[in-house]
Formats: sequence, C-alpha cells, structure tokens
Amino acid sequence: MDFCKNYPLPNWTSGFEHRKTLGSQLPYEEYTGPLEKSASDTNDYKLIRLPNNLVVMCAQDFATETAAATLSLDVGASMDPIELQGLAHFLEHMLFMGTEKYPNEDEYKTYISQHGGQYNARTSYAQTRYHFGIANDSFEGALDRLSSFFTKPLFKKDCVDRELCAVDSEYKGLINSDIWRSYSLECKLSSPGHPRTKFMVGSLETLKQSAQDLGLDLHEELLKFYNKYYSSDIMKLVICGNHSLDQLVEWAVSKFSDVKSRGDNVQRDLEHPVSAEFLGKAVFFETVNDKHTMKISFPVPDTKALYRYNPFNYISHSINHKGQDSLTAYLKRQGWATSLNASVSTGTDAEYTVAINATPEGLEKYEDILRAVFAHVQMLASSGPQEWVQQEMSSIMRIGFDNRDKVGALKWVLDHTRIIHNEYIAPEHVLSKDNAYEKFNYNDVVHCLGYINPHNFRVFLGALKHKSIDCTEIEPHFKAAYHVDSLSADLLQELASGSIHVSGLRLPEKNECIPDDFSIKNANMLGDAAVLRPSLLKLNDNIELWFKQDDQFSSPKGVISLNIKAPTISSSPQSCIMSSLYCDMLDSNLREDLFDFIRAGQIFWTTIGNLSINLGVSGYNSKLSNLLAVVMEKAKSFKVDDALLSVHMAKYKQRYANIANDPPSQLCAIYKYYLVSASGWHHQLLESELAKITPAKLQAHVDSLFDVTRIKVSMVGNFDEAEALNVADNVQAVFKPTPNLGYDLGRPREYNFEPGYYVYQMQVPNEDCVNSAVLSHIYCGPSADKRESALLEILKALVHDSCFAELRTKHQLGYKVGAACRPYPIGRSELVLRVEGESNPMYVTMHINKFIHDMQQRLAEMSDRQFDDRVQSLVKKYLERVKNIKQEAGRYSIEVNTGIYDFDLHKSMAEILQSIAKEELLVFWNKYINLSTAPAYTRIDVQMWSTKIWRPAASDFEEYSAKTLALYGCLRSEGNDALDVDRVDEFIATAIAARQEQSDVSNSADALLAELKSATLSESGAVYAAGRSEERAAHTSTALELAIRDHKTFGNYTDVSCTNFATIGMSKTPDGLWIMADYKKFQATQETYGSDLPVEVLVPKYSS
Repeated sequence: MDFCKNYPLPNWTSGFEHRKTLGSQLPYEEYTGPLEKSASDTNDYKLIRLPNNLVVMCAQDFATETAAATLSLDVGASMDPIELQGLAHFLEHMLFMGTEKYPNEDEYKTYISQHGGQYNARTSYAQTRYHFGIANDSFEGALDRLSSFFTKPLFKKDCVDRELCAVDSEYKGLINSDIWRSYSLECKLSSPGHPRTKFMVGSLETLKQSAQDLGLDLHEELLKFYNKYYSSDIMKLVICGNHSLDQLVEWAVSKFSDVKSRGDNVQRDLEHPVSAEFLGKAVFFETVNDKHTMKISFPVPDTKALYRYNPFNYISHSINHKGQDSLTAYLKRQGWATSLNASVSTGTDAEYTVAINATPEGLEKYEDILRAVFAHVQMLASSGPQEWVQQEMSSIMRIGFDNRDKVGALKWVLDHTRIIHNEYIAPEHVLSKDNAYEKFNYNDVVHCLGYINPHNFRVFLGALKHKSIDCTEIEPHFKAAYHVDSLSADLLQELASGSIHVSGLRLPEKNECIPDDFSIKNANMLGDAAVLRPSLLKLNDNIELWFKQDDQFSSPKGVISLNIKAPTISSSPQSCIMSSLYCDMLDSNLREDLFDFIRAGQIFWTTIGNLSINLGVSGYNSKLSNLLAVVMEKAKSFKVDDALLSVHMAKYKQRYANIANDPPSQLCAIYKYYLVSASGWHHQLLESELAKITPAKLQAHVDSLFDVTRIKVSMVGNFDEAEALNVADNVQAVFKPTPNLGYDLGRPREYNFEPGYYVYQMQVPNEDCVNSAVLSHIYCGPSADKRESALLEILKALVHDSCFAELRTKHQLGYKVGAACRPYPIGRSELVLRVEGESNPMYVTMHINKFIHDMQQRLAEMSDRQFDDRVQSLVKKYLERVKNIKQEAGRYSIEVNTGIYDFDLHKSMAEILQSIAKEELLVFWNKYINLSTAPAYTRIDVQMWSTKIWRPAASDFEEYSAKTLALYGCLRSEGNDALDVDRVDEFIATAIAARQEQSDVSNSADALLAELKSATLSESGAVYAAGRSEERAAHTSTALELAIRDHKTFGNYTDVSCTNFATIGMSKTPDGLWIMADYKKFQATQETYGSDLPVEVLVPKYSS
C-alpha cells in the first residue's frame, strides 16, 4: 500500500483570503481558519502564502529577546547531476559569498555575528536549509540579507576555488566518521542509478576534477542548478520574533515576494532505492572506532500522510520499551547489547530500522539477536493491535503537547521548518503535528506490521574487525571496507515460521505512571515580579537545601538535583573509573526499573562530575518525589551484577581506545584539559586500571562511597517549601551523610602556569587522518574578576568574526576555524583560537600570530558604533530570560555546585558590559594578548600533527626558527621532499638580509620560490602534492612572505619565563618558545590555584 497515493493532499486553497500588507500594500494570502496549538502556547501566529507561492509561518513571541528565521527548500543532494556530485552542497556554500545588494562576501556572516547572532546552513538528501538567530532589533537587516540569497546572488567566480577547498576540507573532516561511513555504504548498496547512490558532500575530485575531465564550466553548471531548482514554489519560510504579526508579515512579503517562481522541477515519483536484490543480506563493514553496531533495515512505504497516527509508531512503542521483560532488557541480560532504538523515516526512501549497540559477543551472535527481534514482532502480530495502547500513546502525547516547554526562537523555527515541509499536513495542523493520534486504525497497523517480516530486511554489522569475514570491497568516498553476504536460508525460514520462542519476553503492560495532577501551586503569585534566585532553606554540616518555587512559567513541572561530594569518588584513577562504572550501571538498572516513568515524560540522571556524583529527576512534579525516592534507594543499595559489569568494562575499554580517533581539534582540547587540570586523570591511565577491577572490588567501593559525604539539594519548579524540606529529610534518611564542612572532600584544582609561551605537540594517532590542528590558549585575567571576564567576552566576539574571515575564508587553513573564551570556575580565563585542516601546525601558528598582530589595528580602527553594537548584543544575551523551569534549574545548579552562589551573575555582567569603553579593551589587549607588550605573556599551544605531513624532530625545534620550519613544511607538502631544511634556513636568512629595505615582498616571492624549488620535486612528492597543488603552492608563497616580513611587521616573542625547563627534557626554540616532551614533568614544576570564594555569606531560612 502506498499511503501517500491513497490519501489525498490537504486543501491548501480554501481557507486562504487575499490580503495586503499594512505598510507597503503588497498582496499576499492569509489562512483564516483555526490553527490548533498547545494550551500552554502564548505565541500568536499567521500562516500566509506569497504571490510566488512561497509559504510563510510567522510567529510572534512576546517574551523572546531574540528573533530567528529559516528558509528551506525541497531540493538537496538527490538532484545533483550524476557527473557533479556534491553540487547542491557547493551551491549552499557559494550563496554566502555575496549578493548584488550586499556584495561583500562576509556581509551576511558579519552582520549576524556583530549583532549577537548565529547562522548556519545544511544540505541533506532531499532538502537545503538556511537559518539564523539574532537580536530582535537587528532582525529586519538579517532577513533582508538572507532574502537576497534567493533573489540576486553574485556567485563570484573568484570565490569558486576557495569554496571548493572548503567543501573538500569539510569532506575530509568527515572521512573518519563512522556515521557517515555507514550512511554512505547504505547509499552505495542501493539500486544503481537511483539518486540515493549519489555522494552528497562533494569533493575536489567530484566537482572540480570531474568538471575539468568533462570540459564543463563548473561556475556555469552552478548557475544552471540554481536557476532550475531554487524556486519559490518549493520553499518554506518560518520566522519568529517579538515584533507584531503585521510587521513580520510586512517583512516576509516585501523581502521574499521577489524570489522567482520556477515551478517544481524536483523528481519526486521515485521507486524505493532498496529493491529485492538487496534484501536478505548481511553487510559486514569495518568501523574506524572500536565499536559493534547492528542495524536491521526494512524498506517501507512513505507514511508522511499519516502524521496524526503513524502506524509504525505503534510498532515502535512496543519494540522500544525498555522495562522488565522487554526486548532491550533481554538483550542486555544476555550480554549482547547495551541499547536499542527503533524508528521510521519518511520519504520515497523510507525505512523502518532497529538500531542496536551490540557487544562483541552480541555481534557474533547477530542471528540470535535477529531471532529475539522477530520473536517480539511475532508476539506483537499475534496479539493484534490493541486500542488501549493507542489511547495510552495518545494520552502521553496530549499531556506533552499541552505542557510543552517554551524554547528559544531559533529552536522553534528549526522544529517547525521540518513540519511545514510535509505536503500532507493540513494548514490547521502546522503547529500541532505531534498533538495526538486522532483515531485508532486497526487495519493500517496490521498492514504496516506486515512490512516487518523476514523477507523484507537487510542487516548492517559494523566492527573494527570481523572474525572469519574479510572485508575486501571498498566504498569509494569514505573508504569503508565491507563484505556482503546472503543470510542463510535456514535462518530466514526459521524467522518466517512464526514459531520462534524466546523466553523472558513479553509485550508492554499498561503504564501506571502517567501523571494526572497538573495543578499549579503558585497560581495566585504568577502575575507578580519573578524572583530570579533560589532561597537557602537549610544549611548544616552535611546538607544544603536550595529552593525556588516557579513564579514565571505556570508549568506543572519541576527539577530536583543532588550534588554529592565524597572523598573517594575520584581520589585515584581506580576510584575514578569505579565511580564512573557505578553511575553507568546504576543508570542501566534504573532505565529498566523506571521506564514507565520515562515514557510518561519524567527523566532521571546519575552522572559523575568533578569530584562529585550527581543524581536528579525532572518532569511533572506530581510524580517526582516518588521517582527520586526510587533513584536514591537504588543508588544506596546498589549491587554489582557480574555480567553487567563485564559489558560496561568492555564499553569503557572501547571508549578509551576510540579517543585516538577523535578529530585533531578535539584531541587538542582533551590534552589541554589534561595539561591544566590537577584533579583529572589521563584516559590511558584510566584504561590501565580497568583490568584491575573485579566485582568484589567495585562492590566494596560502592558500599563505602557514601560513608563521608556532603550533599547539596536543589529544587526548582511547581513545589512548595514543605515538599522541599521533606525531600531534604528523605535525602538525609537514605544517605545518612557524615557531618563535615566539605573542605576535606576534595576540590577541583587547576595549574597556575608561570608566564611563558609553551607548546605541547603530539602525532595524530589515527594514521588515516589527513588533518592537523592547533589550539592556541592565551591566558588573561582571573575568572573571578567580572570586569576582565566581560572584556574577554567582548574580545572573543570581535576576534571570532575576523578569525573566521581571515583564517578560513581568505587563507583556507581548514574547515574548523573559530575563537572562544574559556572561563574556569577557578584560575584564569583564556582566549582560544582553533584551526583544524591539512596545513602544517607551524604554518598555521604563523598565521595565528599574524592575525593577533593585525587584530590590534582592527580594534583600534573599529568605530564606536561597531563597538557599541557588539557590546549591546552581549548585554542582551546576558539579560535573556530562561525559557522554562529546566533551564532555570540548570542556571542555579551551576552556582550551587561550584560553591560560588553568584545568582545575580547575568545581571551584574550586563551592567559591567555597558560600562566598558573601547579604550579599555585596547588596554586589555596589550596587557594579555599582544605578545610584544604583555608583561606576563602566558600562552599554551596544543598541536596535533597528521602522519601525512612532515613533522620536525625535537632537534629541529631547537635549531631552526618557526618561520623556517613552517616554510619547509609547506614546501614538503608541495612534494619538494628532496629539499634540505638547512638550505631553506639559509635561503630565508639571505632573503631577509637582501630585502630589509624593500617594502613590497610579495612581488618577488614567486621568483624566490622558483629559485628555491628548482630540481627538488621528487616523483613521490609529486604524487602526494596532486589534487590540491594550487592551494599548497599558495600556502608556500604566503609562508615565504610571512617569513621575510616577520622581523619587520611583528616582532618575535621575547621569552618571559624564569625557569630553565631544559633540565626536564623540554626544548627551547630560537624564538623563545618551550616545547614540552612530557607534560606531567612540566606540571610538576607549576603551582595550583586555590578555590574562589563565595560571593556572599550563606544564611539559611530555617535553623537545622
């Protein structure tokens, strides 16, 4: 049955009436029928259609401080020409490169960033989406710039090669992603010629090289694609702000009515890509990470027409149950899996999938897992669809819909963009797609269940290596090795017999945990001014109780969190890993015991923090006390299960091993944490402790874990004081914390590095990774100094915009480029610059240093208006109100758990920001960031070097300057591997001496390089350099310019460190930098910070 063909499209003609905008009197159509919305939804809406057939949803959120928009269209990678795969994605990139009205290629990004916003775009198989969020008073300007993408884009020819490199860098950054490798393999193993087989990301090979091979002008092909598919007829616009609906409509109509209507040229009537020849197969493939995945995939008809009661959701309701005697519980008991999730997709390539995180044993026994899955399906089919199940699902969905938490404007528009693109959704349901199941359709459920059968599936099995299976075939783009085998006929016959018996499985029973009390305790006070801080109700030697009754949201929800500090949680690597195992195993047990609570909208957590364990519950307050009582009792009386421990220990071993495959910039961040933290443990040290853990040792650790504790309790939401005090009493009764002041329970410690410029380097462990990375951390003022923290916030915002434009867009150093500021609970804040790409880290660092040098001039030349705009955008962010009780509780918990208790932080930071002048920022820059003027310049660079590029030896760093090593690395990347580094060093010295008085270095750079590179390109080097030769040559030329100009434009760093670190094996460069060989030795020479003080004296409301 093709549901979409059997269900007519809704009527989007009637119910719309002709209107004109109030301001410019422009025509449009407005839907005048009812829009079904949540009882808790306070927004106002208008659904309109422009004369060019573009549909727009306008939302007025009176309380939002930010506005947002998404424009999406029903064209994606599926429409790429077969000879230019990735063209739709490349087009997405090119649209950002300027329009006729706004020709500056950074205009859109800069405008949004300067006004405190964020932006992005995404190309998928069937859609492309552009979105942004921004301050309300800058919304019109951002909308105007977005609309020009779709009216008069420039598609500058001189941007083509740069953005091709950006696309290629994005692709190479995804090559080691197991998610992309798996998806790409599924696409390859589809019907030949089907659009799903296309490579959707794109690369230099599939775009630039392919166009050259076929004699095509890629720029012209780009224009053809845009002019054919970028049509208003397949576009949807969703906008949200605090402006009046009339104003939102005015902007939408005036700015987007000029988008051309080119009809709907998208191919939609496609056969399913998974034809019969691909069914009944087991696809074994090799992963990058050590993991064991199993995905059972059933091709099914598109059910987007059944959005109000999708029958497959009925099936998932049963398969996804994780309570006692469920399919998940059975697989976990057998030691075959740690999690399972079933879901259905929509579209012409719709699939029903059962995704399983398997254990090594489970993957070997994948046939037994298949038997268990089909045994459950068999039970479901035998019992027949039950109306009470549908009613229970409907009840839970209705409760969730009517009590939906408010979200930010950007999340709201993104959520509703996905909904409004479903052409089967009636206009009145665009706000309530997930409201409730309208009816129970027995036949539709039976029909859909028929697709979950042994003759209509294939299974994908992923592992680092497969026993007895040689994966000899290679997927061409993400290079996953795989092997396709037919499932045994005997197995398929057994699965189809209808007589599979698996003991310990049963269907879900009625859920007795669905909340039924939604009364608001504080209803009479909700009109009063909100109190924006919790009250300390109780304080003694072993417990703190913080309480805040909801006075903002009129929501029947709450959050209760426990922060438990104990000296044995992570006092050693072994205790740390045992505490982590305990939290994960406790979570696993609780998910089985409390699944009915979870399904009814409640959640719990059991996590390990920094020297603490966090327990908590969140959801509808009428059931939370009961839920918390179970969580606490299970936590206190936990008994180690040998089989479960074995599964989790294997999972931890995999997790630690897989860190080696993290992206290089993420590895930089991990090792920077190891460098700065005096209370954290290296993952290799934790891994080594795993083998020493036994069930008895873990049980002993758990039994004594809470002997000495201090507990902080936070309650926020629809509670009263009596309930809060009762919860605190229950916490004390369960855990019986030993009286103490908490000072002897351990504190997070950070190292206080003495002034100096330090570099920690590592080889990227994954030998297949082509990317390297640099994270530069420049230390600034104390985190506790709010004024200096505010200055750093301003600086980070200004640096980020320029950093992206300079290092990524202009110089193409990598796809991942950005700036951040890192405030720590203790110690000093940092300005962080991040670059990940194929360039060698020395060359990247030269660019970072040049950027820092040039940034000072940009700051000095910045107008007062630009500075004020940036500051005001930050002020608005700090003053932005929380959207729901969960957000409010999270904000308070940070202050309580860190012991700072600065509940007025956001307000005070906003006040400080407004008092800062530009001149003060320049002083701050010279005090901390400018390496030529900072009196106590402190910086740590963490570098990850790909095995694909030449990396200097320790002796090279001691002998040669950074500019020599950077240029030599660039020459090697071009293939000049016959060059000697001494020759490059001599060349730079000669060039600098000969041109000290020459102002224009760039004119002579090419001639100098030609002289240097003559007769040095080896055959192997030429092979390596192929593919991005133009880009690599440009990098070499730039490296030479920087090397020659370095001594004149920005001075070398002057070493301010006072310690001779050579005695502990560190190398000092000619530029005054210290290169670490062993960071632990370096740490041993450094002091640590003490803890920051609370901002106020704690006085409880009630004596204890």
